[in-house]
This record gives sequence, structure tokens and C-alpha cells, in this order.
Amino acid sequence: MQNATSASQSKRKSSVKNYLHSSLSPNTTAAYASDLVRFKRWGGTVPATAQQVARYLAAAADSLKPSTLTRRVAAIAFAHAIKNLPSPTTSSLVKRTLRGIRRTHGTAQRQARPLTADLVRRICKPHPAYTPLQNTRDRALFLIGFAGGFRRSELASLRVSDVEIGSVGAVLTLRSSKTDQYARGRAVAVPFAKSASHCPVRALDAWLRAMARELGVNTLPATCPLFARIDKHNHLHPGLSGCSVGWLLKRRLATFGLPTAGFSAHSLRAGLVTSAAKAGVPVWAIQRQTGHKSELTVHRYIRNLDTFECNAVTSLL
Repeated sequence: MQNATSASQSKRKSSVKNYLHSSLSPNTTAAYASDLVRFKRWGGTVPATAQQVARYLAAAADSLKPSTLTRRVAAIAFAHAIKNLPSPTTSSLVKRTLRGIRRTHGTAQRQARPLTADLVRRICKPHPAYTPLQNTRDRALFLIGFAGGFRRSELASLRVSDVEIGSVGAVLTLRSSKTDQYARGRAVAVPFAKSASHCPVRALDAWLRAMARELGVNTLPATCPLFARIDKHNHLHPGLSGCSVGWLLKRRLATFGLPTAGFSAHSLRAGLVTSAAKAGVPVWAIQRQTGHKSELTVHRYIRNLDTFECNAVTSLL
């Protein structure tokens, strides 16, 4: 009887630990694991003391951004929660140390340069340096990434079953995202463009057809990743990673003789917000497309606007 009770308690503890891990996205879990390895290499332990964590933050303050240190504190806190230990990160000492680092080093974030609609159109043109399959994939990837205002992780997570092309455009369903940790899902509408050569929906349809031909099937499997890797032999491999999106974008920019500094996969999302704001699109409509929860966050995405562009007084006087 005692053995049965012990086994039951062990099972419950295991279930709690599993649910704790499930409370985080896979990307966050991986980031926390990496942060914890670095903390332990420095000499940190779990359980840790508040003094130890404060010394760790002070030692890393000159080389790491405050936002990175904040995440590392969260990783240490999670490591304690997993083991049902009191967290030293809630102490006044740790909080004041982190606050002092923010005040001393600032909290300005490095922002990705926005990719304008003109730049997207330029890099989506076929180029002889790429195979027809690569040109088709990249065109669909960047046009859809821009038009949907997608994060790189969202582009990588899309499956064939998440796409529905209709008479007015395509609807892409995000099953989960950075701001949708509970996987409620969100539908993003991408309408047909006036120009067929720069239409994200037509580009996506062409890519789906190209994948089907390459795989020798009439209908792509529903679980097939929407964007695939293409090796040097022009063969498809499932699962284009989020990191690959930025690498492909910078490679494409370089191929067309365009600057790459400051650009990343996030440039697609920032580019849509900035371009839409310049075009006079209401903030609520931008939020509906990108899934941003607050107007303040949208405003931070609006970059490279001259102080006289979209000026509030222009249409009044």
C-alpha cells in the first residue's frame, strides 16, 4: 500500500513538472535552458541565493543587454519553480540590481530595419543565382511574410492545412504564436494584389503547386510544412526554421546588390507596419493584421519616418 501511495505521489510530481514545462513555448524553453547553462558555467547553482544572482547580473552587465539579463533572471526563477524551490529572483536585492543596470546602461532595443514594399518587390524577382524552385519559394516566403506581418517563428510554424485560398485572397491560420501562448489561433487575411507579379496569394499558390510537382503528388499532406528547405541538389526537406528566414532574406538582399546591415527576418513585420502607417492605414487595422495587442507596440514598429511625414497638422492647415 505504501509503495502504491509513493508511486502515485511520484506520478503527480511528474505531471506537475510536465505541465510547468508546457506553460512555456518551445522557443522559450530552449532559451531558458541555454541561459541556465551559462549561469552554471559562471558558477551559479540551483538553488541560488539572492547575493549570488545579484553578483552574476553585475558581472554580465557590461557585456549583455538589460533585456537579455531580464530573461536570464526569468530562467533562474523557472529553474527554481521546476524544483519547487523559493526563487531568489523575487528578492529586493536582485530587483534593485536589475533596475540599476537598466538605469546605467539604458534599455534601448536594437531594431530591425523595415523592409519597404519596393525592396520586397525587388528581391522577389527571379534571379539566375537561384534555381526556379528556390526563386518560387523565396518569392512566396517574402511576399507572404510581408503581407501578413508575420514573425519568423510564425512563418516556420505554418502548415499546408493552415492555408485556404478563396476568391478574394488567402486566409492563413496561426495555430499559436508569441502572443498566443494558449493556442487560441488567429486568422490572417491576405488579399489578392492588383499586380499579379507581386501578388502574395498568387506567389503562394505557385509555391504550393511547385512543391506538389517536386514531391510527385496531386495533393500535399495537410501536415506538410508550408515552407520547406531546399538543398544544393534542389531537393525539398520539411521544416524551414525561423533562423533560416533571416538568413535567406540577407542572402537575397546581397544577391541583388542591396545592403544587408540592420536587416533580419523581423524586417518583414516592421516593414509592413511602417509602410501601412505611411499609407494612412488606421492603427486598429494594422493590429488586426499583425496581432499586436497594444497600440504602443505598433508605434514602436513605425520606423524611418521623417518628422514631416504623416504629420498631424498637414491636413489641418
